[in-house]
Amino acid sequence: MEGRSGRDPLEAGDEVVVHCNQASYEDPEVHGLDPLAAPSQQIWGYETSWGSFAQFCKVQAQQLLHKPAHLAWEEAASYGLTYFTAYRMLIDRCRLQAGHRVLIWGAAGGLGVFATQLCAISGADAVGVVSSDEKGELVKQLGATGYINRSQFSGMMRRGGESADEERTRFKESRRFCRALEAELGGAPDIVFEHVGQATFPTSVLCCKPFGKIVICGATSGYQLDFDVRYLWMRQKEIIGSHFANAWEANKANELIEESKVRPVLWQTMGFDGVAEAHQLLRDNKHLGKIAILVGATEEGQGKTADGPGSIRAEVGA
Repeated sequence: MEGRSGRDPLEAGDEVVVHCNQASYEDPEVHGLDPLAAPSQQIWGYETSWGSFAQFCKVQAQQLLHKPAHLAWEEAASYGLTYFTAYRMLIDRCRLQAGHRVLIWGAAGGLGVFATQLCAISGADAVGVVSSDEKGELVKQLGATGYINRSQFSGMMRRGGESADEERTRFKESRRFCRALEAELGGAPDIVFEHVGQATFPTSVLCCKPFGKIVICGATSGYQLDFDVRYLWMRQKEIIGSHFANAWEANKANELIEESKVRPVLWQTMGFDGVAEAHQLLRDNKHLGKIAILVGATEEGQGKTADGPGSIRAEVGA
């Protein structure tokens, strides 16, 4: 089996982690454009029937990455999907660089904890939006310049179907949020890291600086986005769609994990019988960072074969 990024070839018995992008080798887009553009492209375990909550998995060879030796199995299992997504969004789609100002929605969640770290190691300033001060302290620990507790601006969230009066009130709250953000960040953001969708997108477009970028990979609060387009075209901002990552990006991102420049943020580890509970905690927004599920491992801490700092442990109940 061919190695990845110049690494030693992978062989049977090697310990690996898996990225979740699949595409057919026969599609010409795979050879020179981007596998994400291929008509056969699918997210493994989401758009396919072969997932990772199982004793055995079926994957393409290009999905395999070297498992970081200093991580236990639950730590190694916790980062790929959201981290590789954040890497493509910021590093490749937005060309993140030192001096950029970045707004990160949901900064203490699965995507946000990695976006925050990528900003920190790139020399960019990031402010995270979180649902509690405890979560704000976590994102500051990860390298954020500061945070905003969204509970102080609940009126800015778009529900959909607002009356004209309700929209005027909501818009005023968004304006107030923008002023607070600029005070915390030192100016309007060059990049807005979006994955919330309906509730936040009007504010994302409003607060982004002229010629700035709003990059979006999901819409957990709703897919129908309604915003004042004047703030987009008259100030020449860009909306960029981004979807997971290709194998090259996943490999480059994985190297940062191997070098401990980016670390998983693990909140809880549960046995396989905790899968339903874990999903409920995610739905209720009671988590910090990631929740890992043990499948083949019998207890936490197995699989670590080298010295290293391991994951950042978010305090349970924080």
